[in-house]
Amino acid sequence: MYQAILVMDSRKLSTPLRNQAQPRAGWSQLYQAGPYHVDLSLKWDDAGAHLVGQVISREHISFEQAQIYLKQDRGHLQKPLDLSGRFSLNLGSVSDCSLEIRIQGGLVCLDSLKVS
Repeated sequence: MYQAILVMDSRKLSTPLRNQAQPRAGWSQLYQAGPYHVDLSLKWDDAGAHLVGQVISREHISFEQAQIYLKQDRGHLQKPLDLSGRFSLNLGSVSDCSLEIRIQGGLVCLDSLKVS
């Protein structure tokens, strides 16, 4: 199991637009977990929050059987990653969640993601 470590968070950057109050501002985050990097972006629309991302590996691996698990208050959601390691999840109005990514027998954990 690899516990993901936050490497970069766009919410920590200071820009004129970020300094204004934006309750539904999108963000980007980059995590490192063992040989993997997980690139996440949050987007908003009328249906709520959408989390899009990609798992990147320093090693040549197959994402053919890789799965992502979204854990939130209202239950779990499981989806396959595409062959490039990409995924998209509809979060709706959730404010906190956790992700688990299963890749070739390994497990990458991203705990306590703050959506808003």
